[in-house]
Amino acid sequence: MSEETQALCFLAGANSIFYGPKLLTTPNPARDRDLSLLDKVGMVPMELPESDRPETD
Repeated sequence: MSEETQALCFLAGANSIFYGPKLLTTPNPARDRDLSLLDKVGMVPMELPESDRPETD
């Protein structure tokens, strides 16, 4: 989706995004791109508590 479409989704009430390197079979945009969009629409991502963070190798 374009940035404009994603911004409209948030304005319409979306309150979350899928985040990670891969969603099903399609690579997701880079983290910086997501953070840039959130900044443009005046949103700040919520930090996960330490206990909910995925393990990293």
